[in-house]
Amino acid sequence: MEYLLTMTGTSIWETLNLFFLPGLILGVLYLYLTATFDYWLKLKVPFRKPAILFGNFRDLLLFRKSQAEGIKEMYNWFPNSRFFGVFRVRSPILILRDPELIKAIYVKDFSCFTNRGIPVNSQDPLSAHLFNLEGKRWKGLRSKLTPLFSSSKIKRMFYLLAECHDKFEKLIEASGGVVEVRGLAAKFSIDVIGSCAFGIQMNALTNEESEFHRAAKKLSVPSYKSALWRMLRTSLPGVYRFLGVQVINPEVTVFFKDVVSQMIKQREQEGGRRHDFMDLLVELKNKGFLEGDYATGGTAGGDDDDKADDFVLDENIIAAQAFVFFVAGHETSSTTIAFCLYELALNAEIQKKVREEICDAIEAADGKLTYEAVHDMKYLDKVLLETLRKYPLAPILSRRCEYPYEIPETDVVLPAGMRVVTPVYGIHHDPQYYPSPDTFDPERFSEENKATRHPYTFLPFGEGPRNCIGMKFALLQTKIGVISFLRHHKIGINDKTAVPIKFSRRNLVTTSETGFWLTLSSLE
Repeated sequence: MEYLLTMTGTSIWETLNLFFLPGLILGVLYLYLTATFDYWLKLKVPFRKPAILFGNFRDLLLFRKSQAEGIKEMYNWFPNSRFFGVFRVRSPILILRDPELIKAIYVKDFSCFTNRGIPVNSQDPLSAHLFNLEGKRWKGLRSKLTPLFSSSKIKRMFYLLAECHDKFEKLIEASGGVVEVRGLAAKFSIDVIGSCAFGIQMNALTNEESEFHRAAKKLSVPSYKSALWRMLRTSLPGVYRFLGVQVINPEVTVFFKDVVSQMIKQREQEGGRRHDFMDLLVELKNKGFLEGDYATGGTAGGDDDDKADDFVLDENIIAAQAFVFFVAGHETSSTTIAFCLYELALNAEIQKKVREEICDAIEAADGKLTYEAVHDMKYLDKVLLETLRKYPLAPILSRRCEYPYEIPETDVVLPAGMRVVTPVYGIHHDPQYYPSPDTFDPERFSEENKATRHPYTFLPFGEGPRNCIGMKFALLQTKIGVISFLRHHKIGINDKTAVPIKFSRRNLVTTSETGFWLTLSSLE
C-alpha cells in the first residue's frame, strides 16, 4: 500500500510538472510580451490595442500587406491627431502626422534625433555604411563624403552619364515591343554607377553575366527571411546582435570586399586621378582629408565638439560605402524610372508634353544631351517629383530619441531609445495636402502649388542634416534614364501591365510585385 501511494504521489507530481512548467513558461512569456501594452495609455497618447507577438504590425510582419499599404492604413487611424502610438512586437513607437512636428524633430531638434537606430554587427560588415552609422562615426563620414555630391562635381562627371545614355538608347532601340522596363532601366543604372562611382566600364547594358550584374540580381530578389530580419532588428536589436544575423547576402559581401580591396591597391599603385567616388575614398583613407576642390561642401551638422577628423576609414568601411552607393544608386533610380514610365503610359497627354520638352531642349543644344539641356527640362522635373510623391521608395522614415524629449505643445515626454516614425507614404497620399492623391498630376509641383503646401509634406529624400546625400545625382541619373526612353519611343500599356499596380509585400522599398511590363514603340 505504501509503495502504491508513493507511486501515485510521484505520478501526480510528474503530471503537475508536465502542465505547470509549460504553463509557467507561457505565462512569463505572455507577461514579457504584453508588459509594455499600457505604455501609451499612461501617457494619454492615442493608440490602437496591439496583438500579442505582433503589436500593431501583424499584416506587415506576416507579409499580408506591402509596407506602403500598411503604413497608409495606419496613418489614417487617427486623422485628427498630431501623433499617435503603436507597438511593433512589444516596442512602443510614436507615429508622426503633423508636418510642423516632423520639421521640429528632423531639423530644429535634430541633436535629439540624430540616429536611425539600426544596429550593425561585425558579421554583416557592409551594413556599416552612411545610412546606418551613428553619432561621431556618421558625422565624420558624412562631412568627408559631402563634397563628392556638390553640383560642380556632378556637372564634371556629366559626360560619363551622357556616354551611358548613348549606349542605353541603342539598347532600347534593339529591345522594342513588350518589355519589363525596370529590368531594362537597371542595366542603365548599373552602368552609370560603375562609370561615375568607380571608373569601371561594367557593360551591364550588354553583358548580363558581369559580376556586378549578378550581385545586383542577388540584392534585388526579395526574401521573406531578410525582409523579416530588417523589420525586427530595430525592435529586437539585442537578439539581432546576439544571433549575429547577416542580412546582406554573404556572397555579395565577399564580392564587394574583394573588389574594393583590389581597386584600392590598383589606385594606390597607379596614382593619377579619375575624379570618381573611389578616388575620394582612397584619398580619405590615406590622408584623412581632401585636397583642392574636394575640400569644400559643408558639414553634416550636429555638435561642434564632434570632430569629423576623428573618423578613420579602413577597407571595410570603404567597402560598405561602395556597397550602399551601388545599391542606392542602382535600385532607387531604376525603380523610379519604371514608376515614372508606368504613369506616362497611363497618361498619354503628359507623356506627349514631356517628350516635346525633351526634344526642344536637345534641339536647342545643337542636338546634344548636355548638362544645361537636362537642367532646363522643368516639366520633366515636375513629372519626377510627382512620381516620387505617389511612389516614395521609402514608405517610412525612422529616428531614435537619444535623450528625454518633450513633444512641443504637450506634456508628453519621450524617453531615450524611443523610435519615432514618419509615415511618408501616408502623408504623400493625404487628400488634405494632395487632393485626389491617386491622380497623377505633375502640376502639383508648380511653384504656385508648392507654395500652398507645408514643405514637410513631401519627403522622398528625408529632411534635415540626415537627408539623402546623393539626391542631386539620383535625380539627374533618373532624368537621363527617362529621357533615353522617351526621346525616340512611345510608352504604352499591354495585357501584361498591372493596372492598378500591385506592390511587393516582401520588399521594404516601394516596388511592383509583378514587374513593370510596358510596350515600347518607335516614333513614326
